Amino acid sequence: MLLDLKRDSHTPLYAQIVSEVRRMIGAGVLKVGDRLPANRELAKTLGVNRNTITTAYAELAADGLITSRVGSGTYISRVPALAAHRAAEQPLPSAMPWESLLAVRTRDNWLHEMSDYAARSDVTSLGLALPSAELFPLDEFRRAVDHVLRKQGRTLLQLGTTSGYHPLQEYIAAQLALTGVQVSSDEVLITNGCQQSLDLISRILVGPGEEVALENPTYPGALSMFCGPGSKYISIPVTEKGIDLNVLEDVLSQRRAKLIYVVPSFQNPTGATMDMQARRRLIEIAANYRVPIIEDDIYRELRYEGQMLPPLKALDERGMVIYISSFSKVGFPGLRIGWIAAPRVVVDHLNQAKQRSDLHASLLSQAAIFEFAKRGLISKHIKRVKKAYAERRDAMLEAIERYFPAEARWSRPEGGMSIWVRLPDSINTSQLLVQAVENGVTFVSGDHFYSSAPPQCMMRLSFTMAAPHAIEQAVKTLGSLVKAKLLKNKKERAVRPADGLRALV
Repeated sequence: MLLDLKRDSHTPLYAQIVSEVRRMIGAGVLKVGDRLPANRELAKTLGVNRNTITTAYAELAADGLITSRVGSGTYISRVPALAAHRAAEQPLPSAMPWESLLAVRTRDNWLHEMSDYAARSDVTSLGLALPSAELFPLDEFRRAVDHVLRKQGRTLLQLGTTSGYHPLQEYIAAQLALTGVQVSSDEVLITNGCQQSLDLISRILVGPGEEVALENPTYPGALSMFCGPGSKYISIPVTEKGIDLNVLEDVLSQRRAKLIYVVPSFQNPTGATMDMQARRRLIEIAANYRVPIIEDDIYRELRYEGQMLPPLKALDERGMVIYISSFSKVGFPGLRIGWIAAPRVVVDHLNQAKQRSDLHASLLSQAAIFEFAKRGLISKHIKRVKKAYAERRDAMLEAIERYFPAEARWSRPEGGMSIWVRLPDSINTSQLLVQAVENGVTFVSGDHFYSSAPPQCMMRLSFTMAAPHAIEQAVKTLGSLVKAKLLKNKKERAVRPADGLRALV
């Protein structure tokens, strides 16, 4: 059975399969009683993960279109009445060709697929760098929501100001002051998370044909923002101490970048942290070449060992740094509350850009998180998750040491949510992921984090969403798969003739 799947579409592959099968039933290509290929067979034919076929068949079965018989196979069981009626009529016009009309081609939607896997009980997710849902302080947060609804419900459910809920702006400014960042509340803009922050900054500062300097590898959300069709960008390698400042300075001496985007603390995905010397030098380089810095400090609070370092913005005496962060990593990703701290003139322009987008972030969410923080509960919650995540990080590092091959190399971050792993060059982690999912484990292959020249042997393992014992078993599974692949590669090389000569045995 041949299906027309579009690999570059934002629609998940399983949904495309469901749509194609429904279309074939409606067109009479598939009839009641026709047998569908087995999961494994169709997965091999289409070049997709077997779980993708399982998910598609499950949705078709839920609609009553197919049925499975143990020991026999899967069959078409029903033709929808509308489809049967239309089959007797004149052929319908072809569907609107949306793919050909879309102006922008999106990057692959791996986040959607990872989220689907994370929701499954039979999969241990090492793919998403997100807080653990089991650690959400539901009762305390519910009381905060109830309180603000009783006290301010009519106001909070009305339209608000674009800049944000003023008490929350004041709270964020006060918290930033504790890190050495001096801003007033009107220099803080509340956003719907860091992704919107990047979008707004890009809108007001990056024009057509202008370049952005990015760490390589880096956060995929930044890649989707700054590396789309028609964009121009400069890829700067990342070392164990963060962005390579020698390369950055050399590049800026020859090319005019409009922005520099960095994650100085527990960089995503490498886990690297810039030391004080590097932070000061980055500020000087940016000042010398008059290039603003976007500082993404979303992981700052998640430090498990070592000395807390000041943000770049705390060292900035020339107003070069635009600071972004959010509550998403410490425990509230669903609220979509982030912020930008920047000079007033920048915030004024960001406000206007946000008004053209969504007017303002949810007032109820802003008020609830402020009330939660005002009661001292956010500090308590951060202490709790830091303890749990430190244990999970250590469990992952110990498991990698125990189960991964000696040729593997990995980061040992002092904080954050992930471990960055380099496997031997002969291992393709995208291919490894297919095997891993079939064995109940997910991770993110490293190619998703590169703006250019992605090595195929990198992988990011996130430790926050699984308990220590589950992490150990998942890493053990991955280690076994990697070792088996290495052994297979070794055997294939041993029997492969060299220079046209066949070995005598």
